[in-house]
Amino acid sequence: MTEEVQTMLDTSAEPELPRLGALLVAARERWNLTAADLARQLRLGLRQVQALEEDRFDALPGNTFVRGFIRNYARVVQTEPEAFLEAYERSRPNRKQPDIERSPAQSAFQRKTLPPWVWYVMAFIVVLLASPLLIYFALHDEGAASKALKQNAPRAPQALAGAPTALPSPPAVIQNSTSDVASATSVPTSLQPDAPLAGSAPTRVAAGEAYLQLHFNGDAWVEIRDKSGKIIFSQLNRSGQEQEVQGKPPFKLVVGNAGQVRIAYNGKPVDLIPHTQVNVARFKLE
Repeated sequence: MTEEVQTMLDTSAEPELPRLGALLVAARERWNLTAADLARQLRLGLRQVQALEEDRFDALPGNTFVRGFIRNYARVVQTEPEAFLEAYERSRPNRKQPDIERSPAQSAFQRKTLPPWVWYVMAFIVVLLASPLLIYFALHDEGAASKALKQNAPRAPQALAGAPTALPSPPAVIQNSTSDVASATSVPTSLQPDAPLAGSAPTRVAAGEAYLQLHFNGDAWVEIRDKSGKIIFSQLNRSGQEQEVQGKPPFKLVVGNAGQVRIAYNGKPVDLIPHTQVNVARFKLE
């Protein structure tokens, strides 16, 4: 009896390693993003993201797809995927089948009924099935970004370098999106006193529309909604990129890694600092 108690104490003293879902939620909340934000960025259903964060792997397509989801999730929250993948292997149920004892006669019979060419055929089928998946994951990020840019932008983005062109429009007014009724405050004249954002106005701006110019000093995720609530821009942007978006104001913006993003609204720089929490800015431009 004493040995059994000692064994139980030794087992309970071992620290429990964190499961995949807990790690994913912690990484997402560090960026102040919701599960719906991640679902839009990953082009997945909200239920799939929730199943991933709750370790319900039986509700997901399969091991290969789940590992791909985990890698893309890690890319959005800017975290190395190895820790997530290790936690996934610990969290998912053991799918190994118990060994079945076979007699020598059964083993010999199986060896005779499975000639080498069968294994070659099976290997060829596996490669044939896996190739589209590998191509999909390799091209998914670049292809999705290019498609989103073509659908959301009225024209090709222009460089933001050069002297800003004054437009006959009123000063930009910004409101904090965390409250339905917020007091309007005038946008400061520059994002940083020593590093103003410069850009050229687009050649065509439709009546009743406004334009945004974005410059990225580091990797950052941005989502923009127009007056109707429709998402007109949503993607992960790389360091050094410049984007231009047009639509009907007011705009609602969510900017991840906001310290690395500079924004101009109708040629006027926008100060993100008052609206940034945990390096994520949420605000409204009118």
